[in-house]
Amino acid sequence: MQKFVASIGVALFLGACGGESGSPSPASAPETLSAQAPSSQQAGEAAPVTGKRAFAPCAVCHKVGKGERSFVGPNLYAIVDAPAGAADDFAFTDALRNSGIVWTEENLDAFIENPSALIPGNRMAYAGEKRPERRAAIIEYLKNTQGPE
Repeated sequence: MQKFVASIGVALFLGACGGESGSPSPASAPETLSAQAPSSQQAGEAAPVTGKRAFAPCAVCHKVGKGERSFVGPNLYAIVDAPAGAADDFAFTDALRNSGIVWTEENLDAFIENPSALIPGNRMAYAGEKRPERRAAIIEYLKNTQGPE
């Protein structure tokens, strides 16, 4: 019974990390930037997504608040333009720590799209986000959560 419960927990955890499925989850449903869609929006055209909504699947593992302890994944506060694998409170893989990558917007975009392609050997259980508009929203959200230093 314990193995069954653990298996379900792992499946739910991995599913929250952006796996593509036939039916969208509430965290992946689009959210408009305002309460109503613009009247000029064509029928069938996707509404813009907010960064917070796009980041929701990431929030299962990552925190973004200054001083928050890392969770399953590292805290992403002030990640933009920071070196990969530099946080002291997280046990990064050698692949990530020794990658030499700086988290520019371009590198973040490539990583969010396909983490294992940019840094083979990292252990992030995330299939990647294929939609460029959602990746851009996530990056913008990360930039806006950095706060003044």
